[in-house]
Amino acid sequence: MAETERLSSWRFIDSGPMTGRQNMAIDLALAEHAARPAARAVLRLYSWKPPAISLGYHQSLAEIDRERCLADQIDIVVRPTGGRAVLHADELTYAVIIPQHDPCYDDRILTVYERISRSLLAAFRNLDVAVEFERAEKAATDFSRGELAALCYAGSVQYEILHHGRKLVGSAQRRLDGVVLQHGSILLGPRHLDLPYYLSRMDDNRRAAVRSYLERRTITLNELSKRPVTYERLAQAMRCGFSAELKAEMVAEPLTAAEQQTAQRLLQSAGDRQSAENRQ
Repeated sequence: MAETERLSSWRFIDSGPMTGRQNMAIDLALAEHAARPAARAVLRLYSWKPPAISLGYHQSLAEIDRERCLADQIDIVVRPTGGRAVLHADELTYAVIIPQHDPCYDDRILTVYERISRSLLAAFRNLDVAVEFERAEKAATDFSRGELAALCYAGSVQYEILHHGRKLVGSAQRRLDGVVLQHGSILLGPRHLDLPYYLSRMDDNRRAAVRSYLERRTITLNELSKRPVTYERLAQAMRCGFSAELKAEMVAEPLTAAEQQTAQRLLQSAGDRQSAENRQ
């Protein structure tokens, strides 16, 4: 695309495994600093240790069985992006941060969504994995909308990535002071299917039925690839795919001291909120 040909350099950050609160604090810090005039776009990759359930920022913690999560050592966090609940365990998560002055930015949400999705397709081609766009919005029909409303992988929207109708990547986008922040969860293995067991207001029979539905609706990279796909292999494919599609050099750069300070402040704030919620 002509607009992206002017793009010369993105920051590339591979954080590896971190806690859910650390991951969200860093992404928010990067988005906050991206509003500054000299900021560049960022591709950040990471995983979650321990596993975590992330909720879209409109969702309520009441949708999650916190006692069961605590017993199974599953963290619960709220993402700054929208979308619905995801169990992050056997996967790679990406965060894309695009300042308003960057050539890849666009006021149209779906235009940016498509550009990122095309970069993901390029990454999967590096793994010899054949997937396609979802061209039209679809709604889940097997269950009532109320039962599936909490689940990210229960439905798909335009420019999400599928294999024969089964979802491989769940993504959500939000604008923060003119900065695009998009999150995406790329499935490596089947642990995401356990999410229904951590939902509240649902008996075990219904949880099993919803899990079966998700199994039919989703697919993992290791089901599609002839060679095992590790986090490290996928991370390299992502770096090369985004670089090729966006015609940008992916320059490895750690967080700046200012970004680290902002992330620490946000992490402390999240910890204070969590403590208050635990006392309720």
